[in-house]
Amino acid sequence: MMKPSTLILSLALTTLAAVAAPAAAHAAVCVQLDTAHDNLSEQERAGTMTMLVQTLQQQGQQVGTEGCQGTYVVYHVRLGYSVNVVLQGPGGYRQGMARAIEEVPALYSQMVRSLLTGQPMNTANGTVDRTNVTSAQVAPNRVEADSLWYVRLGYAGIVGPKFGGGPAFGFGYRYELDSIGIDFSFLNFVVPSSNSSNTSVGFSGSIIKLQGLYFLNPIANGSMYLGAGAAWGFTASYEEDSLGNIRSLSGSGLQGEATLGYEFLRASTIRMFAQADATLPFYKMTGSTFSTNDESWAPTFALSVGIGWGRGTARVHLVQ
Repeated sequence: MMKPSTLILSLALTTLAAVAAPAAAHAAVCVQLDTAHDNLSEQERAGTMTMLVQTLQQQGQQVGTEGCQGTYVVYHVRLGYSVNVVLQGPGGYRQGMARAIEEVPALYSQMVRSLLTGQPMNTANGTVDRTNVTSAQVAPNRVEADSLWYVRLGYAGIVGPKFGGGPAFGFGYRYELDSIGIDFSFLNFVVPSSNSSNTSVGFSGSIIKLQGLYFLNPIANGSMYLGAGAAWGFTASYEEDSLGNIRSLSGSGLQGEATLGYEFLRASTIRMFAQADATLPFYKMTGSTFSTNDESWAPTFALSVGIGWGRGTARVHLVQ
């Protein structure tokens, strides 16, 4: 005869098993395909639904067909080779893109983990790991910029002890988005010139210059632009009058740069532009004048035209 304690334990275990069995069945989740929005073929639908069920089971979910505690509704939209996946579950809503149908199971893994944990789909919380990374995440999309080299030619004047100037030229590289750009230029020089009454020479230049550009009409084929930046350069002034008296000043250092220009043919890989530049030295020229030592501040102003060539980018702008 069974002992009373043993009989009580046996009845308790039997009752627990009887209660747990329906509860486990009731705790199952269902999987449903939204055929109204899904555009995969029937064969692809069958394969993706099988993989979604397996993904849920791998994450500890019991999948059933009736009496489910929650339902996961999914649909796929194929655009070219890529497949956009939308999954709605008890924990919320997730959407992702796979670049090929073969990557949909990896995307399912991220989505299910994210819904079960309530966390976003990223590597910081374990929803994305080395087993389910998609190619779109390996090489994320970025807006590509226009890239071009240019050369410019014009005329510049140096405002120092006495106005001087001459032909100006320079070389550079621009990296442009629609509204903004980076201008890196070098060897920007003003070639010395003289007049007939006496020898008056102004020489100025920047070894290296970096500017930010802002285009006022970003998506047009031509746009006015503003620029500001800094450069490292030098300025020199040499003057000799008819009596042989000499004034010689020079200096070098950091310079402020301001630009106003207009760029043409922005929709092509060849660019033309016209611009006005002001170079404002943060230093003064020093040296000797006709009678004593002296110093002078000598900004430079230039007008130039340029031509650039390189690689352009076609962009699609969505109307919202």
